[in-house]
Amino acid sequence: MRDLKGIEKELEELKVYLSYDLNIIALYIFGSYGTEEQDERSDIDFAVLYDRNVSLEEELELEVKISDIFQRDDIDVINLNKAPINLQHNVIYTGDLIYCSDEVKLADFKEKVFNIYGDYGITLKFFHDDYLKGLSDK
Repeated sequence: MRDLKGIEKELEELKVYLSYDLNIIALYIFGSYGTEEQDERSDIDFAVLYDRNVSLEEELELEVKISDIFQRDDIDVINLNKAPINLQHNVIYTGDLIYCSDEVKLADFKEKVFNIYGDYGITLKFFHDDYLKGLSDK
């Protein structure tokens, strides 16, 4: 579990804001913030699971609102629906769930991600490791 002391007030305000948006199923915090790897350069990474497709404008509006709540510019927000499978898996596996409006829809999404990642995760890891080995050989 990550240490989110210092941003509890902002997280509560964010949860209230998200509760009014019926299209948002879940919000995760992931990345280095609140972990042992956090340093003064760490941004705050959020991942949003939407119920339906959203426009880029809607995604940016949410990112601006979150930046306003936290009074920080170093906020990154990704759309989990559009993210690559390895990032979806990473968020679910290592991130912390901050908000959930529908546990059934979230469970369905997680099941889909784990099934796909289970089928392709080993292959993805092999290619990634081979890529890194190729870089180190140069």
